Amino acid sequence: MVRRQVILVVSAIAFAIAASHAAAYPWPVKPFDVQHAIRGNFDDPRGLRGSIDASGNNPLSFHSGVGIQAPDGTAVSAVESGQVTYPSASAVAVASPSAFALAPLIFGYWHVLPAVAPLQYVARGQLLGWIRPGAGHVHFSERRFGSYLNPLRRGGLAPYRDTTAPLIQRLVIYRCDTATALDSDAVSGCVDLAVDAYDPPPIAPQPPWANVVLSPAGITWGGLFDSAWRPLAFQAQTVAFSRFWTIPLEDIYAPGTRMNGPNMPGDYRYWLARNLNTRILSDGPHTISVTATDVRGNETTTALQFVVANQAVRTLRVRMDP
Repeated sequence: MVRRQVILVVSAIAFAIAASHAAAYPWPVKPFDVQHAIRGNFDDPRGLRGSIDASGNNPLSFHSGVGIQAPDGTAVSAVESGQVTYPSASAVAVASPSAFALAPLIFGYWHVLPAVAPLQYVARGQLLGWIRPGAGHVHFSERRFGSYLNPLRRGGLAPYRDTTAPLIQRLVIYRCDTATALDSDAVSGCVDLAVDAYDPPPIAPQPPWANVVLSPAGITWGGLFDSAWRPLAFQAQTVAFSRFWTIPLEDIYAPGTRMNGPNMPGDYRYWLARNLNTRILSDGPHTISVTATDVRGNETTTALQFVVANQAVRTLRVRMDP
């Protein structure tokens, strides 16, 4: 009997957790039951409009939510009922009950002139404030158990439909630990591999943000060492934006990455491998396969090639030596 009760309790807790993760919520701007344009994606690079350099000193961060485009002055409403925990001059946070009382869901609404007071209880759909002048969007985030999640995943903002697959543009090769890009037709020595890729928004935002690029939800690759043998020091890097990253942004985004700006689409470059010694590869062409996936499972796989030319470099150096 005791065992049966324990099983029932565990099952109830599991069901509550599953329900809390499966429950979708409406959009925070009207119409609440219609999909809106996204001009900033979860885990996009933030903090700098110029290129990322190799210094590692830039004050960069990952985007903790999504940017929902709407005109200045648009009313912003609560997607779930709860208590206002953080009203400021330009933001509102609402804590909603969850399956565990000590771990509420925190919904954040930024770039908003608040119409609510601290500790005020708000119902789903109740006015929280208005998009402040000059913002042109509301930054919306969701935090569960202390971690930010992608609001566009299944179980998040609804309705949301995306049938457009990410695009993989090109392979970018750098001399190890530098921002110096190399010619992919003559690669030698120690190199870092990166890929240019982005996810087109399912609904194009209005100008001047019509050409924005968004971050894919995941990037994987293979093909270079797919045999049973591979160097012990080699590890293929993958990107998985299922949760908000807490590591340095430069560990994911490569030099040359540029965030979106008005009338200036970004350029997103993701690390694939660092400190790859091409001397363990044969001279000649090598092909890798890169797959980019979005939050709704659309994916693109592209073959990218580079040519190793260590012998040619060695021959040139010999000829130049007296």
